[in-house]
Amino acid sequence: MVKGFLKFLLALLIAAVVVVGGLNAWVVMSATTDDYTLEQAQELDVQAECIVVLGASVLPDGTPSDILKGRLDAAIALYESGAAPVIVMSGNGTESNYDEPFHMKQYAIEQGVPADAIVLDRAGYHTYDTMWRLANIYGADSCIVITQEYHLYRSVFDAKSCGMDAVGVVSDNGTYNDQLWYDVREVASRCHDGFLALAGAAPENQITPFEY
Repeated sequence: MVKGFLKFLLALLIAAVVVVGGLNAWVVMSATTDDYTLEQAQELDVQAECIVVLGASVLPDGTPSDILKGRLDAAIALYESGAAPVIVMSGNGTESNYDEPFHMKQYAIEQGVPADAIVLDRAGYHTYDTMWRLANIYGADSCIVITQEYHLYRSVFDAKSCGMDAVGVVSDNGTYNDQLWYDVREVASRCHDGFLALAGAAPENQITPFEY
């Protein structure tokens, strides 16, 4: 009885490892050839309909966190080099006291980006949500995704799964104190988004419009 139960647990563990490993490999391999450093993207003159910046935490005074600042700085540099005519700021912006896209826009304007070149997506709660909404509500056929390297594979995978031609640009601006946690969480997130892609799922919020 005990041996049979242990064999069952072992089989379950092996199956879980295979599923997790397989989904992560699928996500990473789907995006590996379409990821660039900022310098590579500029040298290759990468072009798309829009640059999409994925949201991250904003400090209480409205200042972007280090992770978000890195993404914004890379997006601004690409915009200035002519990679795309529009920057889409996507993040959590539907709460009364917290609005990532608003502060992302303010930062970009302070760096010289024209306000009319910035589009806000206040319902980009998750990476998959952002890409689905970008493809199906905004109507983009192509995009350049800006985020940190650990997050870039899934971001490009999600964009492609939603029907867009996508490339990713790494925005790393140093090491992060919680990097190990980010890496572990990303393994689970790749599995989650892999299942969403297989199911052709749509996000709950399909109502909140993009703001120009």
